[in-house]
Amino acid sequence: MTLIALLLLATMTACTGKGGGEDAGTVDTGPKEQGTEEIKPVTLSFLSAWNGGGAGFPQDQENNPVAGQIREKTGVTLKLESITTSEVEKLNTIFASGTVPDIVNAPFWSTTGGEGQVIKKAAMEGQLLDLTPYLDKYPNIKRLVTTGIAKDFAEFDLNSPEFEGKTYLIPTETPDGTPESIHNWNYGLFARGDILKALNVKAEDIDTQEELVDLLIKIRDGGFKDIGGKPVIPAGTMWNGWDYGQFLAGWTDYTISDYREVDGKLIHWTQSKDHEARLLYMRKLLTEGLFDLEAFNNTSTTANEKLTTGKLAVFGAQPMLVDLQKTLYKTNPEMQYELLGPMKNKSGEIRTQVEKPGRSGFPALFLSANIKDPDAALRYIDYVNSEEGRLLAYFGIEGTHYTMENGVPQWIPDVKKQFDENPDLKRDAGLNYLPGRFIGAFSSEVTWPTPEDQKRNGKSWRKVSPQKCLSKS
Repeated sequence: MTLIALLLLATMTACTGKGGGEDAGTVDTGPKEQGTEEIKPVTLSFLSAWNGGGAGFPQDQENNPVAGQIREKTGVTLKLESITTSEVEKLNTIFASGTVPDIVNAPFWSTTGGEGQVIKKAAMEGQLLDLTPYLDKYPNIKRLVTTGIAKDFAEFDLNSPEFEGKTYLIPTETPDGTPESIHNWNYGLFARGDILKALNVKAEDIDTQEELVDLLIKIRDGGFKDIGGKPVIPAGTMWNGWDYGQFLAGWTDYTISDYREVDGKLIHWTQSKDHEARLLYMRKLLTEGLFDLEAFNNTSTTANEKLTTGKLAVFGAQPMLVDLQKTLYKTNPEMQYELLGPMKNKSGEIRTQVEKPGRSGFPALFLSANIKDPDAALRYIDYVNSEEGRLLAYFGIEGTHYTMENGVPQWIPDVKKQFDENPDLKRDAGLNYLPGRFIGAFSSEVTWPTPEDQKRNGKSWRKVSPQKCLSKS
């Protein structure tokens, strides 16, 4: 049986419930506690306020297998919306126009600027729903607002004193409270393998700022082309300049503070000599034709086009496997990107991802103050953060997508093969959009470790891209 047939079968099973004998206006959610009522179906709007955030949305939002199963359990159907523009701009628009969707996930890095400042202002103006009265009713959500969050960030940002004890935000993509669950984002610089081969350069030998410039000059002068036969751009980033900081690793160190001690005085990092050197280095890359002049205003569409056509000889970000495996790596496997270095920091050590025990800044969910059925939204979020819901979000339908072996989910081999060959099939099964935008206080890698023989390039890069957890919370 083909995977498409399996997906259709699972969808039909999830959507039809137990048959036509039940009331069409209710959803069967299993045994009910005494005094509770059947849950009526409800459709809610959801906005992923992330530039390019819709890439993981299934083509059929309502009737994919995962959505059908969640609807059977919670009665909720989501109408998904995403953006390909500025996150701050979108947030300002929905708050100014009073068109806040029922549920929103947006960047929440700080309340002193950017998206976090916009969200905080909206909360203070009464545009966000106060979740405090609901937390005891939804224990999984209560866990999300208290677990895996840096102590200082929880005190001054997530639970800002100006909120006066009210809870407006639900963190997602946070660790479960253990050091092992802190995510390694695999940030780094990635260069096209065929270009490195043509230049007789080993990826692991490029680990300093000077060696990086030399490589980019060779690429600029080497006449290399993208898959369309057009000249490559020596270096660039994804959307909105993310993450140009990877080209400046030589000035990083083991710190999580924005302040530096210089000659016995504390100064902000933007006033340091290191920052001046970073600016001059980036200016050199730009003025000498070594860096994409459009990098800082790339839309997600433009950035993905440059990436998947091999236009960027070197890019700074994450491995971007989801985009590359179904495009460039299929048509031009010789162009597969390789991790440079890893780069060294100012101390001459391998650049390390430095983290607190909890996360400072994260994607966060909030609900519109005008939502008609807040319990439906919270029921949905609470369910996908249960053990059953997380298993569904990551692995799909048991027997269709995976089997359980010794308490650990294992992909059905034929399903895994088809997902690996065509990642869009996994996306359209509903298996891409929930983990990063709805689930928190959790690590799939800790809960379900990937067997060594199933690890792909993105997993192995973590061995050479270390992280360090500082004791300060």
